[in-house]
Amino acid sequence: MHDIASEPPRNYVSPARFALETERLFTRGWIFAGLACEIAAPDDFLRIPVAGHDVIIHNIGGELRAFINSCSHRQSLIHTESRGHRPLVCPYHGWVYDLAGAPSRIPAKEDFPQVTANPGAFSLKAVELDRAGQFLFVRITPGGPGLAEFLGEVGEFLGNVSDSLDRPLDEFRSTINANWKIAIENSLEGYHVPMVHRNTLGANQQFSRNTEDITDHLVPSGHSFMTNRANARWLKRWQTYASDTGTWPFSFNHYVHRLVFPMITVTSFLGYSFHIQRFHPDAQDRTSVHSRIYSSKHSGRTERGERMMEAIFRENIDFTHRIFEEDRSACETTHAGVLQSHSPAVFASTLEQRVAHFRSTYLKAMG
Repeated sequence: MHDIASEPPRNYVSPARFALETERLFTRGWIFAGLACEIAAPDDFLRIPVAGHDVIIHNIGGELRAFINSCSHRQSLIHTESRGHRPLVCPYHGWVYDLAGAPSRIPAKEDFPQVTANPGAFSLKAVELDRAGQFLFVRITPGGPGLAEFLGEVGEFLGNVSDSLDRPLDEFRSTINANWKIAIENSLEGYHVPMVHRNTLGANQQFSRNTEDITDHLVPSGHSFMTNRANARWLKRWQTYASDTGTWPFSFNHYVHRLVFPMITVTSFLGYSFHIQRFHPDAQDRTSVHSRIYSSKHSGRTERGERMMEAIFRENIDFTHRIFEEDRSACETTHAGVLQSHSPAVFASTLEQRVAHFRSTYLKAMG
């Protein structure tokens, strides 16, 4: 049994600990890479950092494949953009790669008899790739539980979200100068809301403030979630517009915050849109964040309802950016404080139980 109460603060700021996390957690585990709908057409691709590796996922004739982003010829990067559309061709000397990652066309191929005789021996290094609905996951080091087993009950949730996703409303990338665990843990508790978000989330009238309407779900897989029922009076007013706003596939009467361990969160209020955030650890003191907001598919929406929802989407995007900046400041201040600390953290018995659950899952994964 791990004693999370004795977890030393240095584990949040130590380069040696970060190196161990990279080896045991990020290299061996399933890491969220992006959404299949972002690379739906042949020759679409996305590029992401994973555990110190530069990984590309490429749509080759409608099939998705993942590789290390390094040409087999003289190791040039094949893709330099974070996302784009072009064939799997090295921009340095024009080597073309096929579905298996093997070189299929080479300029001046007569100068490479060893490659033309056995192209499979010169394939790009493949990376394990699997998906849950639209959610793509990669694993650098193969072996261990499959994706479905790793996801457990959260797999159904990701499937429901995937069936709902419609058009992208907003996308942004940013950096938090703090350890990735500080950023994740900040997202798992509402105890900081009255101080950090008093003029944003703290002033929100859509959520119920009754403690019995706010529930943490600590599941064995480690992919915890929280639900907060909508304010009853607000919901009653909202429902008067139902004939205009129509319906959407994954509908519910609460706010939900899901953690897919170790580093993505999926949130939604009522299911009319979804906010997906990927937290990537760049170093022990820097975390990159890739944020996406998608609207949900809908039916039965009137022209008036379209105008209403567009106004809500614009307001939610601005709201999300403001909250992110507030959280970034809080995380960076916490990281600076951790650098000075020699005492383990203290957990509230209920308000911070998802943080404690995350730390317990993390320690178990680290072995």
